[in-house]
Amino acid sequence: MDNKKVTFNLRFAEINVSKYSQFDLEKEFNKDEKPFIEFQSNFQFKVLEKEEKLVCIVSVELIIIETKEVFAELKVENIFNIMPFDDVVKSESDDSYNIPNPVLHNLFSLSISTFRGILSEKLKGTIAQNEVYPLINAAAILKNKE
Repeated sequence: MDNKKVTFNLRFAEINVSKYSQFDLEKEFNKDEKPFIEFQSNFQFKVLEKEEKLVCIVSVELIIIETKEVFAELKVENIFNIMPFDDVVKSESDDSYNIPNPVLHNLFSLSISTFRGILSEKLKGTIAQNEVYPLINAAAILKNKE
């Protein structure tokens, strides 16, 4: 994409928790050791061209470091309206799109913040209620995906 300036409007269309599971732990572990949870994250982007929407999907497994057991998993689909869609999202083929990095950065940052809040609420009353999903460097993640 050329380096012309693109102005766009972005807003949430929907936020869907498409998966949440919390598991019983088989073994005891030391809750005083910090951090005791590892967050294994996966990020995906989708284009819903006919609906003129962009989707950022955040999936995370919470793993107890000491026992390697999965404690919980959460998947959140953040769906955005973006206008003007055709000026921002350029179709390159049937399943390939060119989207400017500032747009992806915004989608990613908003999605991570939303995910963090949902996870915090889901973990209330559990052994992981004081664990906070770590800060993520969106620029570094997106640079690695180029």
